[in-house]
Amino acid sequence: MQRIGGLLVTLLAAALWLAPVGAQAQMAKGEPYRIGIILPMTGTAADYGADFNAGAVLAEEEINAAGGVNGRPIKLVLADSKASPKEGVAEFRRLVEVEKVPAIISTMTHIIVPQFPISKETNTPMITVGAITPLIRTAGPTVFSNYPLADDEERIIAEYAIHKLGIKKAALIYENSAWGKQLGEIFSAEFKKLGGEILAEEISEKGGRDFRSQLTRIRATNPPLLVAYAYYGELGLIVRQSEELGIKTRFMSMGAPQNQAFAEIAGPAANGFISGSPRWDENAPQVKAFIERYKKRYGKDPDLYGPYFYDAVRLFAAAIEKGGYSKEGIQKGLRELGNFPGVNGTMNFEKSNVALLPLRFVQFENGKWMPIKN
Repeated sequence: MQRIGGLLVTLLAAALWLAPVGAQAQMAKGEPYRIGIILPMTGTAADYGADFNAGAVLAEEEINAAGGVNGRPIKLVLADSKASPKEGVAEFRRLVEVEKVPAIISTMTHIIVPQFPISKETNTPMITVGAITPLIRTAGPTVFSNYPLADDEERIIAEYAIHKLGIKKAALIYENSAWGKQLGEIFSAEFKKLGGEILAEEISEKGGRDFRSQLTRIRATNPPLLVAYAYYGELGLIVRQSEELGIKTRFMSMGAPQNQAFAEIAGPAANGFISGSPRWDENAPQVKAFIERYKKRYGKDPDLYGPYFYDAVRLFAAAIEKGGYSKEGIQKGLRELGNFPGVNGTMNFEKSNVALLPLRFVQFENGKWMPIKN
């Protein structure tokens, strides 16, 4: 019976992929199933927050238009972390203790790590989205991630630089935060392990506006590749100021620049930037259908992270349907979903709390992130 139940959940999830909003017999009714979601709606990462929320809301609308979960609607209870760890912790507690939600979606490494103890203490399942700290693996049975972690992601980015680009010398600049330092350290170690050499290593201040001093020192090493780890605002300025200083190099990073605000800040200097991330396969029929629905709803293409929040909402909805609307039931449901079809690939939490998804590389050209063939 378990296998049949899992198959039904998977079939329902797959059907929702291709079904247009309103295609089912009736809208969901009754008391909603509430899911907490903590996003940086204001503060230094507000542009990310808007994209994150767009993906989550689209999933909420589609699930409810398709009949909801067990005939009941789901309702996202939104909280603003302001990109602040202190606010992130306070909002997590408020959602659990005041709003009484049995599950929470959260994001950003410096926000989620302080939330782990509360998740464990209150037995509240959380799905982390886009946060890539390897600490997620050991955070306990209540924490899940639908996004690959840094030790896998940066290893593959280092391999791509060496084996695909044929570049064995690189400069490195990363944000002065636990997140930035971790990414920089992992990439540096993996790059050196493959025979690469780091010509220069610089630190950028979070929220900084002028990186010319660091970039001038990098310029002196004449690097064929500059690997940069920062959020979209600082990253856009680093790229633009590099061009202003006459630095002739290729830029590379993880998924952080795949945001329209980055392109607007960097300007024409963004052309040629390579980003490696677990991005969707644009040729897959279900992905094409998702992009069409997203564009119809918001009038633009989705950025990288929105689809992950779309999938996170759908994962919790499927877990509620399978395990019941309780903290224990949702955790059990996630582990028993089997292969769950997401925008970015198939996810499975039976053996690990981290979904394994393939990385794809894209390059920014003429205002768009374009898949790199082969």
